[in-house]
Amino acid sequence: MHATTTLATRHLRGAGVLVALFVVALAGLPVDAAAGSQLEERIRSAIDRAGLRSSPVAVSVRDVASGRELVEISDRTPMLPASNMKLYTSAAALQVLGPDHHFHSSVVLDGDRLWVIGGGDPGLGDPILLEEAGWTGTDGTARSGQGVEALLSEIARAIQDSLATRDGTDPVIREIVVDDRVFDREHVHPDWPRDQLDKRYCAEVAGVNFGLNVLHLELGPDARGKPMITRMVPRMPWVVPGEELSTSPGRNTAIGVRRSPGRNDLVIYGNVTEPVSADVTLSSMPMNFARLLADRLEARGIAVGGCRVVDLEEAAPVAGTDGAEELLRIRTPLASVVERCNTDSQNLHAECLLKSVGHSVELEPGSWENGSRAVRMLMVERLGSDHAREFVVADGSGMSRSNRVTAETTTAWLSSFSEDPRIGALFVRSLADPADAGTIKRRFDGLPAGVRLACKTGYIRGVSCLSGVLSAEDGRTYAFSILCNEIPSAVGVSGAKRLQERIVDLLARDLLEG
Repeated sequence: MHATTTLATRHLRGAGVLVALFVVALAGLPVDAAAGSQLEERIRSAIDRAGLRSSPVAVSVRDVASGRELVEISDRTPMLPASNMKLYTSAAALQVLGPDHHFHSSVVLDGDRLWVIGGGDPGLGDPILLEEAGWTGTDGTARSGQGVEALLSEIARAIQDSLATRDGTDPVIREIVVDDRVFDREHVHPDWPRDQLDKRYCAEVAGVNFGLNVLHLELGPDARGKPMITRMVPRMPWVVPGEELSTSPGRNTAIGVRRSPGRNDLVIYGNVTEPVSADVTLSSMPMNFARLLADRLEARGIAVGGCRVVDLEEAAPVAGTDGAEELLRIRTPLASVVERCNTDSQNLHAECLLKSVGHSVELEPGSWENGSRAVRMLMVERLGSDHAREFVVADGSGMSRSNRVTAETTTAWLSSFSEDPRIGALFVRSLADPADAGTIKRRFDGLPAGVRLACKTGYIRGVSCLSGVLSAEDGRTYAFSILCNEIPSAVGVSGAKRLQERIVDLLARDLLEG
């Protein structure tokens, strides 16, 4: 029968020969291989019609159960991942730190010195996490549902209550010392754009962070129509922004805040005719947190002699020894930090995860260097050295343009972690879901019923990426990675997003067809 079919095709002409030969070729392939070939052709066609001109596009699709790649389009080409880098950072943190890990920030009283001992927690004072995680005092009572100012007030009150029970004299704190040595003191990555360091996505990364290391300002016109600051969160009396503001009624209300790198010399600029708000990153948050705490304690009548950041070689007190007492401990679950990292694409959280991994593995202050080494080592352990060959980790968030990944390694990584019995479910839950708030909300409203998407977006100038997992109700799951680089400004990122959405739709329908 096979010989007869082959002879018959020889008498066909033109395109018909190609069609017949293609049918014969598929007859010798396993069913899943043939399906994979058809899926790849559909995706190649979508890429051709996307209008991205000569922009490099890499696509890998992998069946998670078998581990076999179904689509291999430039899948071994090193590409800029943008925030898809967070997939590597967050999974590595779950593996190394463990799913039950909590970040800890402790307040310890040592004689007349008050110590704040940081654990690299990006969630301390995070307005979103404050509503959920809260913090726990030494009495075991959990506090939650608070804002940034309420948290500062609670910390100051707990310290005041402890001091009041000591000897009945007026409480005095000689100095507040902030110990940030869990991380190094390179707060800004050398690759990050110098002209964007005042933007919240470039927040500094320290061993003690607070409120996302961002100052929130609200402004409005006063009774005479003059612009004025109506609210500052957190309230920092020593920070007095300069103003370059106007109140032109014929212009739209819009403001911005700028500062010099490494300084908090804030300047507000723009036009104010109605209430408006803006955010700006802060420099040197460990010292700023000491001053915040001193200000709140002094408002309660507790004199504070001074504030400083610990010397690198200075010994820190150990609670329970030599009279040192832990007054309170603020805890943030790793699961909450990973979710903020992936669902909301918070860069600060990603960088703290990377430095925490480096600290845990090398028992040295966490840094971009030892964090990167730890992630590469984990990749070799889980996927093999071949995958690590083209893998470059510069930072944890993807802001650096030195990062390099391949689509093929990304789907192998996703498959490995999504199936991990210890952390797989937690990792997948941390990714953005179209049904919830996050970076893909409203992008996949047309996704077919019966398919669940969990993914991570990624964007920096000229780069748009989307990687994640797509699952059908019968349990069949695809890991996918779509990396688009060198997108011309004339085309814009919207073209890449449309392509990603089209590919996800093709994958969803392929899963449903079984």
